[in-house]
Amino acid sequence: MNIKVIGNGEPLLLIHGWGMSGKIWDIIEINLSKYYKLYIVDLPGMGESDEIQDYSLKNLVNQLYKQLPKKISILGWSLGGIIALKYCETYSENVTRLFLVATTPCFINKENWNLGVDESLLDKFYGQLVQCWSKTLDQFFMLQLIGSNNRKEIMKNLRSTFITKSSPKIKSLKAALKILKITDLTKSITHIRVPTTIIVGENDKLTPKEASLYMGDKIKNSRVKIFKNTGHIPFLSHPKDFLEEVFHDSNISND
Repeated sequence: MNIKVIGNGEPLLLIHGWGMSGKIWDIIEINLSKYYKLYIVDLPGMGESDEIQDYSLKNLVNQLYKQLPKKISILGWSLGGIIALKYCETYSENVTRLFLVATTPCFINKENWNLGVDESLLDKFYGQLVQCWSKTLDQFFMLQLIGSNNRKEIMKNLRSTFITKSSPKIKSLKAALKILKITDLTKSITHIRVPTTIIVGENDKLTPKEASLYMGDKIKNSRVKIFKNTGHIPFLSHPKDFLEEVFHDSNISND
């Protein structure tokens, strides 16, 4: 996997969400890199990373482990948050801190879990990818920005960066959707012991705030921050406030 390394300080891995790349972090990268040595990954088939055959959650975690320092904090957003949770489950001794942004331990509603989205939503995106991947991504981006005040400006930048300039591979998009569809970490998160910051938008329609509150209840050493007037991408809609939360729990003064 392509991993961009920038900055100084304690190592921090940034994992993006579905259909994006490490460029999603551009707006906060400079400020974060003043205090952290950032490892900004492009997931397989997205950004500058090649596709891979085994696109399982287990293999993604193992491949990342091979390329990262043995001790590292992780900031994961959406799909990236699920990968971060699995990484912490698999290599618990190697993770120093977690930042879970718009993350859920189980994306799909099922028996005994109703804090996700209906399976039909992912099935719709899966079916549309073959017909027109760009339209599918566009619809997904718009869904993520519901409830954000400055959604028009953000949407313009997302289209330019991830549809016009750097298109992901359809095979990888499908494989990543499957991870979202089948993963259930509701039980395993109770074993997380590292300090964990959970950030979610009040109006998030993909990973509802109730899922973040659930994680906050199950992860002992955790704190939940809910951003008002925000959808699924709080670090784009409220970058300054977002960084303040990260720095607060890292004991960093952002003067």
